[in-house]
Amino acid sequence: MIRKIISVAVLILCLNQIAQAEPVEVIPPQNKVLGSSNGRFVFGQISSMRRDQYMLDTKTGRLWQIVKSKDDSIILQIVPYSHLDGTASIVPEDVENAVVYQLMLRNEKKKESKKK
Repeated sequence: MIRKIISVAVLILCLNQIAQAEPVEVIPPQNKVLGSSNGRFVFGQISSMRRDQYMLDTKTGRLWQIVKSKDDSIILQIVPYSHLDGTASIVPEDVENAVVYQLMLRNEKKKESKKK
């Protein structure tokens, strides 16, 4: 019985502390896209986190992340793109080729399932 009373008292104290706490500021997602109507290179930050700072080459699609090096200097680090076939490159893949690759994979899977 004493355990229940102590548990209820602790619960009441906790709820009281929660009710008196400062409200937490909720930051909505930024969902920003890097782009430019007239410049080739665009610097941008896509969220409220400082580590989400990038430079985009709008002509080639190459992307660099702005990071601090070991000696605290600011450098641009290449962000590789992962392709559907498991390879990676410094430029995004051609969307048309990616769709063709997906269709080829589906056809191969269908052929394999028919053989079984």
